[in-house]
Amino acid sequence: MATIFRLPICSWKSGKDTVTVRVIDDGYDEVIVTSRTVKDAVSQIKEHLAYLSKTDSWQLFEPDFFEPELRILKFSVLPEYNHNGRRFPCRDAMAFRMPCIIGKREDGSPVGCLPSLGVYFDYHREDSFEKLAIHIAQRLLSGKNPRELSRYLNPGPVDLEQLTVAVKEPNIRYGSQRNLQPLSDVADYIGSESFRKSSNTWEREDEVFQLTNLLEEENSSICLIGPSGCGKTSILIEAARKVERRQEAGSERRRFWITSGARLIAGMRWLGQWEERLEEVIQQLAQIEGVLCIENLSELTRLGGSEAETSIAAFFAPYLEHRELRIVVEATPEEFDACERVLPGLTDRLQILKLNAFDSTQSKRILSLAAENHSRNDNVIFGPVASSRVFGLFQRFQPYVAFPGKVIQFTAGVVDRANEDRVEEITSQRVEDAFSKYSGLPEFLTHTDTPFEPESMLSFFSSRVIDQPAAVDATIRTVAKFATGLNDPNRPIGVLLFCGPTGVGKTQMVRSLGDYLFPNRPANERIIRLDMSEYAGWNAPERLLGKRFGQPSDLIRRVRANPFCILLLDEIEKASDEVFDIFLSVFEEGRLTDPLGRVTSFQSSLIVMTSNLGAGASGNIGFAGEAGKETSIGKVDPSAVTNFFRPEFFNRIDQTIFFDPLERKSIEAIARKEIKELSQREGLADAGRSLIVEPELIEQIARSGFDPVYGARPLQRAVEDFLTTPLAKWLIANPETKGEITARWDRKTSETIFDT
Repeated sequence: MATIFRLPICSWKSGKDTVTVRVIDDGYDEVIVTSRTVKDAVSQIKEHLAYLSKTDSWQLFEPDFFEPELRILKFSVLPEYNHNGRRFPCRDAMAFRMPCIIGKREDGSPVGCLPSLGVYFDYHREDSFEKLAIHIAQRLLSGKNPRELSRYLNPGPVDLEQLTVAVKEPNIRYGSQRNLQPLSDVADYIGSESFRKSSNTWEREDEVFQLTNLLEEENSSICLIGPSGCGKTSILIEAARKVERRQEAGSERRRFWITSGARLIAGMRWLGQWEERLEEVIQQLAQIEGVLCIENLSELTRLGGSEAETSIAAFFAPYLEHRELRIVVEATPEEFDACERVLPGLTDRLQILKLNAFDSTQSKRILSLAAENHSRNDNVIFGPVASSRVFGLFQRFQPYVAFPGKVIQFTAGVVDRANEDRVEEITSQRVEDAFSKYSGLPEFLTHTDTPFEPESMLSFFSSRVIDQPAAVDATIRTVAKFATGLNDPNRPIGVLLFCGPTGVGKTQMVRSLGDYLFPNRPANERIIRLDMSEYAGWNAPERLLGKRFGQPSDLIRRVRANPFCILLLDEIEKASDEVFDIFLSVFEEGRLTDPLGRVTSFQSSLIVMTSNLGAGASGNIGFAGEAGKETSIGKVDPSAVTNFFRPEFFNRIDQTIFFDPLERKSIEAIARKEIKELSQREGLADAGRSLIVEPELIEQIARSGFDPVYGARPLQRAVEDFLTTPLAKWLIANPETKGEITARWDRKTSETIFDT
């Protein structure tokens, strides 16, 4: 392993074109270098100490000069000439401004140093320091002539810094992978084979050049700031390669290692365990003058402890301050701002390189270059029409996705599937098919040759949501606006409020929307449902967003995984006021920012809220009067809705849809629908059986499923009681039955009878 020495150094201008650097420690009083630049002088000192560590390690001493502080002494000295043993004083004294460094020894006693004279002295009290230091300086300069004194006259700028030297144990070659543990366990060398196929840096030549120059500067730590997916990692890998190519031939140093916050502390369970590992990693990096590249800044502030002050970022901060560690970290603008609020000591140590988003022209050109690259190397023809279609689909349906990250990954996936299918040319049709699977959207949205048919949409929703024509019409208008590209791309697809009594089809409408908009996605991934009664109380925002320094909430994780989704906020009126405040920005901008600056986009989400506000105030809940008669009983009172929500919240809702109470005839229609779905279940359809239910049994199910409080919800229980359960018992008793099965209601026995 290595020992870290931290030595204070003082530099000053000692000539017209030279500077002098001295190590401030009386154990190293002879370590002084004059060179053209401070950087070159420091490099010579490091080489000298490294040489001593290999050959004469007994000459290395533990530092004994701490808490250094620069002072400037002002005094005068009378020059004089010496001739044949006689002194001839000059008439005028010479004024001096001499640097002096004060500090403490390891035992706490104060110590001073006059670096330009190479003198150390001890003193006892602060009030006696200056008088003693001037006395020592005047005594050492007395008897000198003007020419000799001119060497010590007022220097130029004087700087006090700290030099960090890693003194390694002999006979260890840190270039070998085996001797770089635990560094090689928690990070990957950027020059390895796995990184040679990283994405190209088209249109980022200037940023690569800037980063290369920053990486070649000594001890500079850098933060790459740009939207997620804009190419930060690719730029870093390319710049690191350029720096390593300029190293001396045959060098075994492996300078650039990439990792993540989670990987740095993976497997560390006990108190202090991960800190010990990172200390070893930092020492190994110092041996090879290595740079640790970290993929996500917010992970550093979130992992390691319960608060930012005990996180990995806080652990790194003093090492960055003393320049014992160099890092290159990636962050979005929001993540950097959040880190600056909680740990300004970390961000102050980072040089900033910002990456601007590409404009449309640059994005198209990059996609064209990527397509040409695939055509050359992957045995496919990826023409300009297909690449233009990729750009159009992402621009239309995912405008918030930073280019080129996910877009380039998508094109690579299209090429891989084409090779698997042995297809020679990638057409627009193939791109559209792939995007439909990637996003889960239906073909009428992603395919140019598939027309949008409002009539089929009306039939689809009307068959699933019974006797709610106004609600179906309003929902169709929202979908049509999205299908024709007339929705605002900077907001969610739509923000709808479904109001009505319980059991009238509000949730069923949401399920139908999921089935219609995302047919290419598993049923359990089409809707993200939040029961808003769970988000009441003082800590509701934390449960909605996730803990400040913990993992994101389930909502955020699911929306990030599937940005195209339907978000159902069930019984929205039960949420706390703080939750309403959070959704204000979601409804207005389609963005949700958590306390650590992690942004989640809702611009491809359809947000639906359900509520029972104003329902049942004037009569039965869930049902209207007798069939065929107009009545206001059970209808929603719109004023109850508008009075509940604050104006700034209600004004962000695109449309409020009121569901009518169900009439008795509606219950029979819903019963027929439930029975039809039962006929398609595995025990009937896959076994070659069909079910015929006579009208009298349907009426009986509808009568039993009628409930003025719970709407149509009891209907499913009635279907189970009067049809599903008796049918299951009958099939167990008659397992060989095939073909048609007739179900009828026997009034005498009050039970369901089955015949074949």
